[in-house]
Amino acid sequence: MTFRRLKIFSLSSLSLTFALTPFIFVIETTSAIPLAGRFMLAAVAMATSGVSTFMVAWCGRPYVTTLRWLEPEGGDRHTADGARGLEMTTLTLALHERITRVYDTAFLVPTNRQFATWELAEAFRLSSEEVAAAKSQGTLQREETIAETMTKEGDVVGRWIVQWDENGAGTCKEVGKVARYFNVHQDMLDRPIR
Repeated sequence: MTFRRLKIFSLSSLSLTFALTPFIFVIETTSAIPLAGRFMLAAVAMATSGVSTFMVAWCGRPYVTTLRWLEPEGGDRHTADGARGLEMTTLTLALHERITRVYDTAFLVPTNRQFATWELAEAFRLSSEEVAAAKSQGTLQREETIAETMTKEGDVVGRWIVQWDENGAGTCKEVGKVARYFNVHQDMLDRPIR
């Protein structure tokens, strides 16, 4: 909730700056600031407010507002193997909700990005037992969706997809615009992710 309030404040101050900047040119001042000086003053005010709004948006982008566990269901193609998933809600700069479903939490790894705790893994290796089982079933060389990001209405805007090779090494790629980084407050976790 803190980042939501901060984003609202930041967007409000940016809007106010853009709305009031024209008054710099209208109001006569006793100091008689030349026109070039007024343009510079307006540019500095708008740039400062724009940069601070951008920084708040960048820092707050991975902040998770709600977290929900996705339990395995027999008919669900993503969790049929018993893997648990997470559904995390983040906010865009314009405060639109983005819901990311991570179908296998093994792909959530610690990150080096500031203001984030997890990221979706770029690469993953299956254990030798999983490789042997997948080879016997003939399902090893395949592509599968690890995570999906969607709007509040359910429209998918991006996917995180892993491509497995014959040795069980997976390489991940982004299709569309998926939320990759997450800042999860520890109070939201009632159990370990693995």
